[in-house]
Amino acid sequence: MSEAIQIISKTDFTAQSINPAPSPSNPLASPSSIRIQTRLISLTTNTFTYAKLGGNPLLAWWNVWPLPSTVSPETHCRISAWGYSEVVESTIPSLPVGSKLFGYQPIGTRAEELQLKDANVPGHYDVVVSGDGLRKGLNSIYSRYQVRGADSTRESKGWDALFYVLWQTGWMLNRHVFAWEGGFEPSHPFGAAGGDGWDAKRADIKGAVMILLAPSGKTGLSFAHELRRGRPEGEQPDKVVAVGSEKSKGFSESTGLFDEVLLYEQVDEIERIAKKGQKIVLVNFAARGQAADTWATSLGEKFGADNVIVLLVGGDPSATRPAALYGKAMDPASNVYQVHAGLIREKGIENLGSAEAYYKAQEAGWEKFKSEGAIPAIQIKWGKGLDEYKAGWDALANGEYGPETGLVFEM
Repeated sequence: MSEAIQIISKTDFTAQSINPAPSPSNPLASPSSIRIQTRLISLTTNTFTYAKLGGNPLLAWWNVWPLPSTVSPETHCRISAWGYSEVVESTIPSLPVGSKLFGYQPIGTRAEELQLKDANVPGHYDVVVSGDGLRKGLNSIYSRYQVRGADSTRESKGWDALFYVLWQTGWMLNRHVFAWEGGFEPSHPFGAAGGDGWDAKRADIKGAVMILLAPSGKTGLSFAHELRRGRPEGEQPDKVVAVGSEKSKGFSESTGLFDEVLLYEQVDEIERIAKKGQKIVLVNFAARGQAADTWATSLGEKFGADNVIVLLVGGDPSATRPAALYGKAMDPASNVYQVHAGLIREKGIENLGSAEAYYKAQEAGWEKFKSEGAIPAIQIKWGKGLDEYKAGWDALANGEYGPETGLVFEM
């Protein structure tokens, strides 16, 4: 297929097409510009979230790459996927042609232009938001590109595309929110903007029972992994418990990361697992329906509200109404906390003294994760080209792949 891009319907995110779209032939517009072509990207349920919710102006995931003039922005959009692109044209001396960039990539083979500025971290660049309206309202993490992967193996790049960004949230929660080091101030789950309501006592999870709702996604798995393998001896929780659906139960058990795997309806089983007076931390990643409310209420009744801390990382995007817990977040008296990964990162940078030190620590944690085998229960399934990507999209939308399969495509 000649150069082409994926186009998504705004009213049905499963409806997609692959449209011819030749790369621009005009010279680069500014002395700080590059053109990139996507080389390797992942396809996950998170990609579907970008397609489904991207019209929210506070998210702006539909507003990253230009549409062809033949496609109406009223009815259709483009989205992005995590992975690698290659610099094919450049006016930036530090980014010569052939450089490999990890970041939020266009889904297609058309070359796209970016104007970049140095991000004050070696090898990191941020997109300069232009006056054309693209990227307006987009969180900064989606406009950060990192030079990496020049010497990486295909498998290593595949894990980067599948997991790296989602793993970061799990790592930040473990390393910065539930910090254990003396002199290292724990980050409020809402970062520097969280204000009061979080301190070393609340961050201390030695001997606690950690209950993870819907942890079979990559963020939940990453947090469970870091709790188990990213904390020193003596700083471990007593138990890490997965709570999910019947469909995900076998997969959660196969990861080896959990002491117990329960179903949503087995809330009474927690009395067998936890002791009276024991700290309980409930972390909601994307529990379906009102499961988060049910578990939080029941835990408070059984163990006392003062012994139960609730963190809200994600929610069920298909729910007709949000969990009532979200109305309690940010009230210190409620023990319910909304998680904001971007603001935790800012607090982490403050703790470590510089962005360079922060990213160095994060990179070391990520390389350790990969070197230890990542999540062995997940196997990468490789595809090639936009036609296979389109087929993979349809298959994932139809439920043909479970959490044990990681889809990665070379363009």
